[in-house]
Amino acid sequence: MAEQTAYERLQQAAAEASEGARLLALRTLRDVHRECAALEEEWRHRQDPGAADVRAALARIRTKLAPATTMPWGNG
Repeated sequence: MAEQTAYERLQQAAAEASEGARLLALRTLRDVHRECAALEEEWRHRQDPGAADVRAALARIRTKLAPATTMPWGNG
């Protein structure tokens, strides 16, 4: 097998970085989703002014992030 050229090595490094960035983004989205669920649970029984608005906002965020948390290639 021939040694890789600098250009080939650069392409490989870029592909690995790109994949790493996607995985990091998915993990971050999953972490935010999990934290929103935890906060939503903490606020479940609160009766403070605006508590219902907080719960609703957290639920909206979790709904938007849910697809990223259920993708099989995003697990890990």
